[in-house]
Amino acid sequence: KQWYQRRVAITAGGSQIVTTCKDKKIRIFDSHTGESALEAPGHDNMKVSRCVFLKDGKIFTAGFKTMSQRCCRLYDPRNMLKMLTELDLDSSTGSLFPYYDPDLNLIYLAGKGDSNIRFFEISSEGDQVHFLNQYSSGEAQRGLGQMPKRGLDSSINEIARFYKLNVAKKLVSVVPLKVPRQSKAFADDLYPNTVGLNAAMTADEFAEGKNSEPLLAPFLELQQATSTSKGFTATEKGDNSEEVAALRKEVADLKKTVTERDATISSLKADISQLQGKVETLESENGRLTAAAAETNGEDEIAELQKNGVDQAE
Repeated sequence: KQWYQRRVAITAGGSQIVTTCKDKKIRIFDSHTGESALEAPGHDNMKVSRCVFLKDGKIFTAGFKTMSQRCCRLYDPRNMLKMLTELDLDSSTGSLFPYYDPDLNLIYLAGKGDSNIRFFEISSEGDQVHFLNQYSSGEAQRGLGQMPKRGLDSSINEIARFYKLNVAKKLVSVVPLKVPRQSKAFADDLYPNTVGLNAAMTADEFAEGKNSEPLLAPFLELQQATSTSKGFTATEKGDNSEEVAALRKEVADLKKTVTERDATISSLKADISQLQGKVETLESENGRLTAAAAETNGEDEIAELQKNGVDQAE
């Protein structure tokens, strides 16, 4: 059966998938069997709504109410018929994009066509959504991308970084979100253990029905691994070493060709400059000869006139 899913989110352990659908329903599926485990009413408006799973299993949604007012909601899958809380936002028309930080239990909410990013905190009890602050600019955003936690700069207390697709300037703007603090020491409370580089299970294990929470690692270790590109460097020891070597040779040949052509262009420019110098010399000589010829012709004409005058006098 087709429900026209608009947004899909999966639990951290991989056991369930939640979707918001065009028929204004929220559905939860078993990720292994594909069977619908739960179906409940979602946002009242036909406009796009989106959802994310929180680390405690609750569901956060962002969409529209009946009168097209934007809002966000919090649901408990154990009782989807009654929302835990609802927070009204504004009456803008752009669809909302929620980004979840499970380490700090924060929600970043951005709207298509908006020029701001709102920050919300999920209460420790998991039943309330509290507005914290917002980033604002004078330029509308068409979409956003979020940097993984391991790519953040802890020296400036950066807790999130977004890449905003700028509509007016047709470029991507970097939006770092930082916590202002006087101390330059590493902030343990801002950077708890986060999702590491190692997979918690293989694809075959997942296909067999296994679920596993992500493997966490200390933030500083991940930051150091990222800065040294650990685990991401292409080497000649892999199965694709021949392909890598061929590509490197092709790049070297192209660089050599470019260098040779640059040398040829420089030589041609020098030849052109030399020819221009010769042309200027010839033009100067031609001008001098023309002037001399004109002067000689003038003297001949005067001599002829003087001769004609003497003959007439006689």
